[in-house]
Amino acid sequence: MLRAVVDLKLDWKNMLITGGIGCAGSALATSYQVDVIHPRMVAPWRFATGAKLFNPNLTVAVMSGDGDLADIGGNHLIHAARRNIDLTVILVNNMCYGMTGGQVCSTTPKGSKTMTTRSGNPYNPFDLTRLVTAAGAVYAARYSVAQPISILNSMKKALTTEGFASLKCFRCALFIWQEK
Repeated sequence: MLRAVVDLKLDWKNMLITGGIGCAGSALATSYQVDVIHPRMVAPWRFATGAKLFNPNLTVAVMSGDGDLADIGGNHLIHAARRNIDLTVILVNNMCYGMTGGQVCSTTPKGSKTMTTRSGNPYNPFDLTRLVTAAGAVYAARYSVAQPISILNSMKKALTTEGFASLKCFRCALFIWQEK
C-alpha cells in the first residue's frame, strides 16, 4: 500500500486509511491510518464511508481481514459495493478469524480444520471477488501474496479507480486475478 501511494504520488494529506483492529491487525503504521472497532470500516455511518461523504476529495482506503469484512461486516461490504461508494477496499484474506483463535469464517476453504471445525469446515467458502462484483464494484481483483508486483499494480489501479474498488490478497497461490 505504501509503495502504491508513493508511486502514484498521492498526497498523504488527502488520504485516509482505515483498518479493523481484528483479523488483519494494523497493516500499516502511519499517522494517516485510523484503526476502528471491527467490522465498522465500510458501514455507511462510520469512518470510511462517512469520511468520503464528508470530504469527497479524500482518497479513502480500507485494509482489513476477511473476518472483519466478510463475516462480521459482510452486509456493510455488499452495500458499500452496491452504492458504488468511492472507496478502495484491500481484503487481507487469512481464511479464518486471525485474532480470535482460528474460528471458521466465510472464506475458510471447505474441509479446512480450525479450532471450531476440528472435523473440517463443512461449508463452501464465499468468493468475495465475485460477490462484490455482483453487488456493483467497478473494479475487483484478487491475487496471491506470492504475486507482489501484480498486487502493487492492482492496488494502483484500485486507488485511481472512481467508485468502489476491491483487491483481495490471499495467503496462498490458489486463486487467479479477475477484473470486471
